[in-house]
Amino acid sequence: MKPYLYLLGLKKLAKKLKGNEVVHVGIRPYGFHAGNVLSLVVYPYLLCRETEKNHKKAKFRFKISINDYEQDFLDGPNYRKYPFNIYPKNSSFQFMPDEMGCCKDVVDHWQPIFEKNILNIKKTFPNITIDFVRNSSLKNKYYFKLLLLETLRNPDEQAKIFTKYSGKKVLKSPIQYAGIICPKCRRAHGKTTAHSSDRIIWECNECGFKKIDKYEAYNYWWYHKAMLTARLKILKVQVAMSGGDHYSEGDYNIRRKFMRKYFRNFKEPVMLFCPTLVAKDGQKMSKSCNNSEYADIKKLIEVAETNFGDEIKIYDSLIKKIKNEKEYNCIF
Repeated sequence: MKPYLYLLGLKKLAKKLKGNEVVHVGIRPYGFHAGNVLSLVVYPYLLCRETEKNHKKAKFRFKISINDYEQDFLDGPNYRKYPFNIYPKNSSFQFMPDEMGCCKDVVDHWQPIFEKNILNIKKTFPNITIDFVRNSSLKNKYYFKLLLLETLRNPDEQAKIFTKYSGKKVLKSPIQYAGIICPKCRRAHGKTTAHSSDRIIWECNECGFKKIDKYEAYNYWWYHKAMLTARLKILKVQVAMSGGDHYSEGDYNIRRKFMRKYFRNFKEPVMLFCPTLVAKDGQKMSKSCNNSEYADIKKLIEVAETNFGDEIKIYDSLIKKIKNEKEYNCIF
């Protein structure tokens, strides 16, 4: 099995699909810039359209997972040079305050914005379904719990996979890909020791709080690469759609190795990678890099439907000026 890459890959895949597959796309709940729109709106829209060009009704079941268990920001010895020696700067998105102050947390702020914009696809393709799933809601699902506990106990095993398939150097320490969020101060800095699902010990480096309790008693942060494997299994995903930066990081082979290592009889989903959206500064667009822009969705679709490369570069006519992100509505 090979990955389906960019527009040519999308066209090839659309010829093979029935049109009713479960399609997964994930997003960090921290902004909805043009790069997010490319993978969460533009490429799902184009997949539906290409499918119907092949005389099949688009009835896809889209699962949009909201990564509220992901780290709020990356920290580590040098997280750009050593991206697999990382940990949360403060906490998970689940407990990150809303910067605008209008919602309880950043997830409650951004999820309605995602929903309003992504659901516009249904105006053109009314037979598809779109469900939004917070990762935290999967915590007690069997496969989620199984792999999260394995990540807590044996992070070195996952580091070996990252080293082999990413081409990146991994330092011997720190190696940690999941941990508890302190029940008292909501910070991620501390020591998690998972003896069993019934006896997990938390010792907080921030407030000194200590606790011994069952798996279900805690909230967690979890690095997205391992967490994706659990989501794909639980949601019975048949097509995994991701940004092109994941392909360049080796995620195609990393994911396949995780699936085979941790879950037997895992029917691997096909993987479609859309282009990386490049900001004006020449870097991948990212809110954390302060180079993000909102997209004029109609014009971005027009560019994407003729771009067969691995990158799409933003330029002025593709940008939509927005003063308040809650007003953003990519009607097309």
